[in-house]
Amino acid sequence: MEVYGVKPKPFTKEWRQYFWEYYKLHTIGAVFAVILLIFTVSECKNQKNYDLQIDLITENTVSEEVLDTLSDIVCENIDDVTGNGKSEAYISFLDMSENSNPQITEAMYNKLLIETGYTEAFVFIVSQKFADYLSDEGVLKPASDWTEMETYDGYCVSLKYCEILQNIGIDTSDLYLGITELRERDGKSACEKNLPKQENGIKFAKFLLNER
Repeated sequence: MEVYGVKPKPFTKEWRQYFWEYYKLHTIGAVFAVILLIFTVSECKNQKNYDLQIDLITENTVSEEVLDTLSDIVCENIDDVTGNGKSEAYISFLDMSENSNPQITEAMYNKLLIETGYTEAFVFIVSQKFADYLSDEGVLKPASDWTEMETYDGYCVSLKYCEILQNIGIDTSDLYLGITELRERDGKSACEKNLPKQENGIKFAKFLLNER
């Protein structure tokens, strides 16, 4: 730990004042990071059974209003695969901008690891940086399996000219779309359960790309 000034004897009144003066932001950031991780794990564990989850991962800020509008658009263009009588979608937004507290940025990266490994997100809308990451990690399905459009890297398709997203206020200049590969490690029953959700993801992807 970096030391500022003369460090008092540990756990004295002077030490507490010294620690708070020099490490207040570090402490607040670390606490926030832990809370965010706990919330994310709990969210994953208790998440509602949606017809489609989409992860939007970008360095650009997206408002709650825009996310709600996007969710409505998704619901209008997917099927009710859970059988509850209505189409329901969940948009998980990861703000990966580095303008915030470094601890918050780190927490978002930890959330990304959880999102890519343990959730049921079958559409990823991401900036180029994270398109590269997801492709390298083997998270995404080869794009040739679900689209005839030209790909960025064999796994993602550019959304640069996607008017649907542009019209609701999303900057698409550096956005790419990929579909999650079914994970064999999840077992046969999980793959059978998730296949209709993956197909929903492909259906919505084709809608965004104007392929249907």
